[in-house]
Amino acid sequence: MLRRSLSWTCWCLASLLAAPLAGDGLGGRDAFLCAVLEVSRCVPEEGCAQAALADLNIPDFVEIDLAAKLVRTTAASGENRVTPILGVARQEGLIFLQGVEKGRAWSFVLDEESGRLTAAVAREELSVNAFAVCTPLPPDRP
Repeated sequence: MLRRSLSWTCWCLASLLAAPLAGDGLGGRDAFLCAVLEVSRCVPEEGCAQAALADLNIPDFVEIDLAAKLVRTTAASGENRVTPILGVARQEGLIFLQGVEKGRAWSFVLDEESGRLTAAVAREELSVNAFAVCTPLPPDRP
């Protein structure tokens, strides 16, 4: 009995770990909370390498507000960073966001069904690429 229970537990754990992380569906919503999962930094002649969020000053979580056209850090981060979104487009189940700030151009692509986000930030001779998952924020949130 113990052996069967242990096998079942191991199988469940393996299934959870093998499943790709996904957020909630974003369709029809305008405010999201996104958790950054993976980041890489690319420079000429050195190529790309994974990097820690803290090393690149990237917060663990960001809020995206399409109605206000803002990307901002969460209150819990203790930071007060806000970036304007210059362009928003929804097309074929994807949300495209773009902006420019402090010498950097950035672009996000969000999959409305899975909540997965792919981001690229570029400045002269440096690009940072990130993957995140997003979930809708409650509509009555201030």
